[in-house]
Amino acid sequence: MTNFPTKGEDKKISLRNSNYPQFDFNFASNVKEQTPEIWKAGGNIRGNEAFMLWGRSRDGQETEAITTWIKERESWAARHFQDGKQFKEDKEPNLSNVAGVVAQMKWGVIGNLGEQGMKDVILELTKKLEGKKEEKQLNETVVKALENKVKEHNDEIKELDLDWNGRTTLNELEKVFERGIGAYKTNPGSVRPNVSSPEQWAYARVNSFLFALKKGRFQGGKHDTDLLPDNHPVKKEMEENKNIMKKHDLRHIQKIEETDDSIIIYYGKNVDDVEMIDEQDKDMDEADHYPGHEEEDKSEARNITDKEVRTFNVSNIEVRNDDGKNVVVGYGAVFNSESNDLGGFVEYIAPGAFDGRLEDDVRFLINHDGLPLARTTNNTLRLSVDEKGLKYEADMPDTTLANDLMTLLRNGTISQSSFAFTVEDDSWRNENGKNIRTINKVSHLYDISSVTFPAYNEAGSFALRSLENWQKEQEEIKLNENLEKELKEVQKEEEDLKNRSLNQMRLKILKNKY
Repeated sequence: MTNFPTKGEDKKISLRNSNYPQFDFNFASNVKEQTPEIWKAGGNIRGNEAFMLWGRSRDGQETEAITTWIKERESWAARHFQDGKQFKEDKEPNLSNVAGVVAQMKWGVIGNLGEQGMKDVILELTKKLEGKKEEKQLNETVVKALENKVKEHNDEIKELDLDWNGRTTLNELEKVFERGIGAYKTNPGSVRPNVSSPEQWAYARVNSFLFALKKGRFQGGKHDTDLLPDNHPVKKEMEENKNIMKKHDLRHIQKIEETDDSIIIYYGKNVDDVEMIDEQDKDMDEADHYPGHEEEDKSEARNITDKEVRTFNVSNIEVRNDDGKNVVVGYGAVFNSESNDLGGFVEYIAPGAFDGRLEDDVRFLINHDGLPLARTTNNTLRLSVDEKGLKYEADMPDTTLANDLMTLLRNGTISQSSFAFTVEDDSWRNENGKNIRTINKVSHLYDISSVTFPAYNEAGSFALRSLENWQKEQEEIKLNENLEKELKEVQKEEEDLKNRSLNQMRLKILKNKY
C-alpha cells in the first residue's frame, strides 16, 4: 500500500494523483529567471530542490528521489496551504511577506489564494520593484479605448436575451488589461510569436473576456474566470465540477465525457482559479487592435499557434522485436478517412499531404508531452507513406516509461496513435449539408504520439479561420448569384416593358392609319 495521496489509499505516487493541483510551471520559471529577488524571498535550499525535482517529473522522469519528493509535497502542501492568506485582505505585498506564496510556487502547489490570486500578488510586487506606482498606470489613450469597449459591449448586451449578467465596467476591464500586461512581462513563453507588445497582448485578453461575457464561454483557454458574474455558465460549470471532484475525491480530473464507444477523462489543474496559459494562443484571434496598431496580415507564415492534433481509430499498433531491439509500429494518420465532427465540419487527409515532410525533426511521444522516446534526427523514429497513410517505426529505449508504454500497447490498454501538425494548404466543400475539409498539404510535422484517450480531435485556430474564410466566400458567391439573377429579372422586365410600349405604339399608328 502506497498510502498516497491519503493514508489508507493505494494510488500510484504521481502528481496526477495528488490532492493538490499543480501551479503554472511556466509562470514560476519566469519568476525564477526574471525576478530573482522575489524568488529568493521564498526560500530555503529544500524549496529550490523541490522546484528542480518538479521540473524533472514534468519531463517524465520517475526516479526514487522524485517519488520521495512527491510524497513529501503532499504533506508539505497540507501544512502550508494557508500560506499567503493575508493577501486576501488586499495586504500590500513586500519582499518581507511573500515568502509563503513563493514557497508554494516552488513546490508547485496552488494555495488558498487560488492560482490567479497568487499570480496577482507576484505581479503587484513586480510592478513595485520596477518603481511603478501601485495605482493603475494606464494612459489616457488606453482608458479611452477601454471606455469605448465598455459602452459598445453593454449596448450589444441590451439586445441579447442572456441568462446571466453580461455587462462589464471600466474597472473590470482595467483589471483584465493590467493582468495581460503583467502576463506578457512575467510569462513571455505564453505569448504568440506575432504579438509585438504587452499592450497588444493585454487588448487580446480584454477581448477574450468580453467574448466570454457575451457568448457564455471562452473561445480558448479560461482567463480571468474570477471576474465573471456568479451566474455565468463558466462559473456554474466550475462549481459543478468542483462539487463532483470533492464528492469523488478526484481533484485531478477536470472533466469526464462519455461517447458511444468510450469514456474520455480530461486531466488538468483544478478548474477552480485556473488560468490555462498553455491555451492562451487559441483565443487571440478575437483581439482588436489597440490605437495605432496596424492590421496584421492573415496570410502570414504559419507558426506553432496554428498547430493541430488528430487521432485516428487505428487499433493495430504492433510491438515487435527486431534483432533484440523493441520497435513500435503503427499509423499516425490515415488517408481518405472521415474524422469525427471537429466543430462544424469533418476532415479528410489527402494522399500526398505529407510529401516533403518526412525529413522534419519529428518526435515520438506519449500524449504529445514529456521526453521523446524516439526521434527522426537520430533515426530512432522512421516515417514512411503507403496507400493507407503515414506509417511510423519507433525504436524504444530501455527506460521505465518506454517499457510501461510497450506493456500497455501489448495488452491493448493503449490502442491509438495521433500526430501534431500545421497546414499549408486545405480545401473545402459541402455535401448534403455537411462541411468537409480536405488537408492537401502539411507544412510541418511536430510529433507522433501514442494516446491514452482520443480527446485530441479539436480544430485549431488556423482550421477555424480557414472554415470562416470559405464560408464567407460561399456567401459572396451566393450573393453574387442572387444579384445576377435579380439583374436578369430587371433586364427582362425592362425588355418586356419596352416591347409592350412598342406594340402599343404600333397599334396606335395602325388605328390612325385606318
